[in-house]
Amino acid sequence: MLIIPDKLIREIKKQGEEGYPYEICGFLIGHIDFENDIRKVLEVFQVENQNKERANDRFEISPKDFLKVEDYATRKELAIVGIYHTHPDHPNRPSQTDLAFAQPDMSYIILSVRNGKAEDWKSWVLDDNRFVEEKVKVINS
Repeated sequence: MLIIPDKLIREIKKQGEEGYPYEICGFLIGHIDFENDIRKVLEVFQVENQNKERANDRFEISPKDFLKVEDYATRKELAIVGIYHTHPDHPNRPSQTDLAFAQPDMSYIILSVRNGKAEDWKSWVLDDNRFVEEKVKVINS
């Protein structure tokens, strides 16, 4: 299960609209309860989409950005609990490319942005090398 404050969802939507028509991406930072399979998001951290050739339908996070965010989270005694990105003018379902790069024990928020307006989003987790929709609890902040 993913627990995320509504203000962070609003922030992801804002980033998605500002980045349209390109995919934007970033990290979900917080705490992971492995025993109960719960990821609680406390911060979002946008990074630059490194895929310049296909930015409208692909995102890529540089290893340097990953290490920078991991170091930031560690200093705050937090962890990377997931990744978010947008699908401009496409549904919020994971693609084969998303599946190829996904890691276990992480949440993957995908936000559909149509004609520059953030629409619906879902969170996904890996289960036996396939994505399944994750239960989400949005909390007031």
